[in-house]
Amino acid sequence: MGAVMGTFSSLQTKQRRPSKDKIEDELEMTMVCYRPEGLEQLEAQTNFTKRELQVLYRGFKNVRPTRPLESQECPSGAVNEETFKQIYAQFFPHGDASMYAHYLFHAFDTTQTGSVKFEDFVTALSILLRGTVHEKLRWTFNLYDINKDGYINKEEMMDIVKAIYDMMGKYTYPVLKEDTPRQHVDVFFQKMDKNKDGIVTLDEFLESCQEDDNIMRSLQLFQNVM
Repeated sequence: MGAVMGTFSSLQTKQRRPSKDKIEDELEMTMVCYRPEGLEQLEAQTNFTKRELQVLYRGFKNVRPTRPLESQECPSGAVNEETFKQIYAQFFPHGDASMYAHYLFHAFDTTQTGSVKFEDFVTALSILLRGTVHEKLRWTFNLYDINKDGYINKEEMMDIVKAIYDMMGKYTYPVLKEDTPRQHVDVFFQKMDKNKDGIVTLDEFLESCQEDDNIMRSLQLFQNVM
């Protein structure tokens, strides 16, 4: 969970906060490009206040990739996968975050449009930061369920776990062995696959995670990040 949520606290920005009117004007200007939902509607749909949404929008609009990209029709309105990967890579300079960013991007892009809009971003962030335990775990289950068939198989779990290890890079302590991701998956999959049918259902995932004190503690790490 920390790998999912840790990078987003930076979007609260250390820059000078613009005026409320200026932020709302900018939000209205981008409506021409992608028609975001109004702040009042987002406030009703998420666990953020209107002021928090304004700050998040400012951070979302101002994120920049590490290298120039082709111009986009509405760069402040949505983020495509390549830009998302470049932004995410900045937080993990010693590893390769591309595959984890790929999986995370598709978890955010719930409508499968190929871009993450501000609404997508704050809806997911609301769950990860301030959702209930079940909401956070369901979101995480969806991340691991790569092919969206309603189950997690061992290969999917291995793909996500390996992507996390690749993202963390070689500068870890203690130094990880090459087979560490496989060992990690073997332990967790055996624990979660309650009926030993080779797949982990949502119910099995929820039950196993709630039995694990480390996982439950990790769900609370970013509760008060804003």
